[in-house]
Amino acid sequence: MSLLEVKGLQKIYKGRRGGASVEALKNVNFTVEKGEYVAIMGESGSGKTTLLNILAALDKSTSGTIILDGMNLSTIKDSAMAMFRRDNLGYVFQEFNLLDTFTIEDNIYLPLVLAGKRPDDMKARLDKLVPSLGISEILKKYPYEVSGGQKQRAAVARALITDPKIILADEPTGALDSKSSDELLALFKQVNSMGQTVLMVTHSVKAASHASRVMFIKDGVIFHQIYRGDATDQQMYQKISDTLNLLAQGGEQ
Repeated sequence: MSLLEVKGLQKIYKGRRGGASVEALKNVNFTVEKGEYVAIMGESGSGKTTLLNILAALDKSTSGTIILDGMNLSTIKDSAMAMFRRDNLGYVFQEFNLLDTFTIEDNIYLPLVLAGKRPDDMKARLDKLVPSLGISEILKKYPYEVSGGQKQRAAVARALITDPKIILADEPTGALDSKSSDELLALFKQVNSMGQTVLMVTHSVKAASHASRVMFIKDGVIFHQIYRGDATDQQMYQKISDTLNLLAQGGEQ
């Protein structure tokens, strides 16, 4: 059974004061296997951010079903949804979403504090992450004292420390310079190689070229997919570029 199953997903935003409704998602169907690294691409307004927000349980679909590791998200009560997100989903935001009044260490610990974990348990979890994420030197610093790349590493650590079933990333390289972007993409590949499932929304062809599969969304519909197979990052980059050019021209593959 797939880790994530999306069936017949539809999202309609009703117009205000009798205005026209907007169908942001139309019968979206796909699955994600455990350990996959999937990128979702599409032009602005294509529906990819709406899709990610629904997968993250930050928004609700109009119709359709989302099943994560056998659990139907529509059956979770609103009062329990925050706990479900905290225990099952890791979210990496474009703008980091770190609290400036907390140290990097305390920012990473935050979801565990909210879950009522013991200090020794929190430290043990962080100790496992520190070597691979390269954040030992910044743990006692505050977000305003570190670089954008370091902030994003801290955000990844915060997402991973709960041992989530899936990492959802929203334009994770969008606020980073080229060097920091390369470092973050290498980090994502590393955590994925250790078995972590990753689903990333991105505008960046370079970022998407690191994924094992790329899904293209247009006008609220998944219209094409590319699988890595034995392709290199460079070959994936070219495949993605060719597909985006075709999409821009209104063609199909």
